[in-house]
Amino acid sequence: KSVTARPARNHLREVAAQKRRNQNLMLIGGAALFVVLIGLVVYLNIRGQQPVAGEETFSSQGNSHIEFGDPSPLAYNSIPPSSGPHYGNLVGWNVYQKDNPQRYEHLIHNLEDGGVVIYYQCDADCTELVQQLSDIVDPYLKAGKHVVVAPNDPNWTINNSQPLHQDMGARIALTAWTKQLKMDDVNADAIRAFIDRYVGIDHHVAGQG
Repeated sequence: KSVTARPARNHLREVAAQKRRNQNLMLIGGAALFVVLIGLVVYLNIRGQQPVAGEETFSSQGNSHIEFGDPSPLAYNSIPPSSGPHYGNLVGWNVYQKDNPQRYEHLIHNLEDGGVVIYYQCDADCTELVQQLSDIVDPYLKAGKHVVVAPNDPNWTINNSQPLHQDMGARIALTAWTKQLKMDDVNADAIRAFIDRYVGIDHHVAGQG
């Protein structure tokens, strides 16, 4: 009886030892996976906080509201502007064709609301450029993200007024609040990185709209 029981006990001990080894391996594997995941989250957070290559930062010119239709009482410190006096309502989040420009004073409120405004400037037909930009921003718009694509036209006037836009010195200018990135050719990766970095960051000041 004792001879028969001994192999059974040895087998049970081996099974228990193997079970402990498996549990230890699972614990080690789970801990390693946890460390990797934490490292990935930290990396993505750090990466998301890095400026996009080539972007510029401008000092804030404030959040003050002006009457709709009035020009800004001060010269903006960037073209297109990235902060400063603006109207109290928003431009619709959309892609605007070359024949439908929007006032700087209007679009700044979109920046204040956490939007990204992408300006494009071209002398002749802009169809291809607008389509390229539209293809990039369309998924953001469908997801409800605050993005505008709008023309920058240095020749745009109303009733022969002073031009309402200025030459921005590039074909494309990405703007967020106090941030700007210019390029002459569509760089989809840089555009997406800029949008991902700045879209949705609210810039309202307490007591101001």
